[in-house]
Amino acid sequence: MESGLWQLFERHHVPVGCHLLGDSGYPCKTWLLTPYLNLQPGAQLKYNIAHKNTRNVVERGIGQMKRRFHVLHGEIRLSPERASTVITVCAILHNLCKRRNIPQPDDDDDDDDDDDADYNDHDDDDGDEHDNEFGRVEQSGLAFRDHFVNTHFR
Repeated sequence: MESGLWQLFERHHVPVGCHLLGDSGYPCKTWLLTPYLNLQPGAQLKYNIAHKNTRNVVERGIGQMKRRFHVLHGEIRLSPERASTVITVCAILHNLCKRRNIPQPDDDDDDDDDDDADYNDHDDDDGDEHDNEFGRVEQSGLAFRDHFVNTHFR
């Protein structure tokens, strides 16, 4: 959880206006936008739909890369620096393959890591909006998300 990227965002070393999307298991922060659990119709529903659609595009891309490069299926047993290089090279090669219309390899594994369970447009979870697996209430993140949604999804 306390990755280098997490620390860059927490220490405000990332430009203003840059955000990550997280699922409902993460705390909502000013830089980590999560879906509403107990959403209201209107702007919150529009936001959740856009959040879901955006995250699905990312998940599909990751799934395609994992099908093309088996090394990405599990734990990469390399130093973080070398693992980062392997992932970067896979992304570059994947993009080249897409540009040149090289088809995806056939794969009988339906291993797309499709974890849309928490992306229901009308989530049935009656849990508190503040609950997450880290047990922290992120009031500033919730307030920022409300402002973001009211600004961009009205």
